[in-house]
Amino acid sequence: MQTSFTLAQLADPNVAEADRILRTCVHCGFCTATCPTYVLLGDELDSPRGRIYLIKDMLENDRPATAEVVKHIDRCLSCLACMTTCPSGVNYMHLVDYARERIETTYARPPLDRLLRALLARVLPNNRLLRRALAAARMGKPFAGLFAALGLKPIAAMLRLAPARLPPKFAASGRRLFPASAPRRGRVALLTGCVSPV
Repeated sequence: MQTSFTLAQLADPNVAEADRILRTCVHCGFCTATCPTYVLLGDELDSPRGRIYLIKDMLENDRPATAEVVKHIDRCLSCLACMTTCPSGVNYMHLVDYARERIETTYARPPLDRLLRALLARVLPNNRLLRRALAAARMGKPFAGLFAALGLKPIAAMLRLAPARLPPKFAASGRRLFPASAPRRGRVALLTGCVSPV
């Protein structure tokens, strides 16, 4: 991809790295087939290629992030599926990380957005709080339509995603050992969850 950064912009190591990454992209579109948000929404701007164009435009023109750019960058799940299929080896995640850093310094998120982000940052890593939040969301699920009608669509969306029932609590935290039932012994680790073992 051709870029048109000025020499002054390229003096910033982050912009120079972004330029190097942008120049690696050849617009082939292989990334679109594996991007879950593009597959679901069908919007080019919700594909890695589309986000690359948005990031390039924001950086080259040295503009603060707009609500439109933020919407599409925030929709990226950071699953890295695009990077595994990219024949050019575009370091998409580094580019998106830099864009997110720039968004945080140049874009004033709405108060509800800031509140939800702060709550999620507090609740997700804490198993006890996460279970309580899921239980509360289950009880609030019937009111999702009301929240949507009040313009609180992010809350409505989270309520709709709440599970019908909480999974049973996993084994108590700490080490649990089970004796081997065969002559050959080995060690096994069990991942109880990627966020929190609810």
